[in-house]
Amino acid sequence: MLLFSGSYKYSLDDKNRLIIPVKFREILSAEGVDKLYVVKGDSHLFAFPLPIFLELSERLKSWDFTKESNQNYVRLFFSDAFDVAPDKQGRIILPKELCEKVGIDSEVVVIGVLNRMEIWSPEKWTDFREKATLRGFSANLEI
Repeated sequence: MLLFSGSYKYSLDDKNRLIIPVKFREILSAEGVDKLYVVKGDSHLFAFPLPIFLELSERLKSWDFTKESNQNYVRLFFSDAFDVAPDKQGRIILPKELCEKVGIDSEVVVIGVLNRMEIWSPEKWTDFREKATLRGFSANLEI
């Protein structure tokens, strides 16, 4: 089962490669996943394992294509999506242009969020953590 949790700090190397946390590599390996899709979010990057990216793609296909907002979302989402395969050391190359768009320089925080990973600049992650509280979010949860 693809279930990621925890947070890890890493440095990108001179080729903009990121080491996927060992714990996350073990989960991917156990599920036979050898490809990720990196997608730009508003303030960070998403890293979706291929099966999750395909599930998401199927859901997006079912959206009403006549709505301009749906078209624009899908356009932006897929135009910023890149597939990457980890090398033997468990590294992926992050596209520099995507990193620049979300403020990632040489340091990153990789977090596990259920069935995906997120890649944040340490400053934006710290800012998010300082402003966010579980209590504030829990009022909107529907369980």
